Amino acid sequence: MRVFEGKKLISASAESLETLRRRHRQCLIDVGTGDGRFPYRWAQEHPEDLAVGVDAVGDAMAKLAVKARRKPAKGGAPNLLLAVAAAETLPGPMAAWADHLCVNFPWGSLLSALVEPAPAILRRLAALGRPGCRFVILLNASIFQQEDYLERLGLPSLSEERAREELVPAYGRAGLEVQVIESFVGEAPHRTTWGQRLILGSARATLLLEGVVTAPQEPAADESAAE
Repeated sequence: MRVFEGKKLISASAESLETLRRRHRQCLIDVGTGDGRFPYRWAQEHPEDLAVGVDAVGDAMAKLAVKARRKPAKGGAPNLLLAVAAAETLPGPMAAWADHLCVNFPWGSLLSALVEPAPAILRRLAALGRPGCRFVILLNASIFQQEDYLERLGLPSLSEERAREELVPAYGRAGLEVQVIESFVGEAPHRTTWGQRLILGSARATLLLEGVVTAPQEPAADESAAE
């Protein structure tokens, strides 16, 4: 897995990552983290915990990765890990790391995987969590009210009803037990750069899915062979 070490993007060994994880009491993993601002804030607010931001593209995280190496008094966050990895490659060396798992306003292939849904990706997300890990998924519900936009993206429609009837069972089979489904308009409970852009100055709707990882799941053998 490639991780940022200051401004450098390096290949980290499973052993070094496991050593890092053992030094911290709990762990937050934010998948599709974008610029990494959400796990960065978490790291500063929970200095005893490890905060991990994972995204398929590392460019947006590069600036923050340098800042995180400063002394804490100057904005540094030594307990922040920023990793570059696609959802299709998870959990990798981070299997069963998370006590808190977040996906905040995903887009592209990750959004598609969550709303179609794609069982293989859901299992990979679940595999990041320890049993009992809490997860929160925030989806930009406003785009699902635009039929022409959905058609261009090739996405199915999404509503609370469809989430309860189709997503909840699929998520549950993958090891993500959804316990709360909530729609709201306005500020999201997780402050992310992308989320703020979606919401500020508008009446954007958000669909929240919250629950617990029932067991750390390993990808099925046929899924791994297909990669």
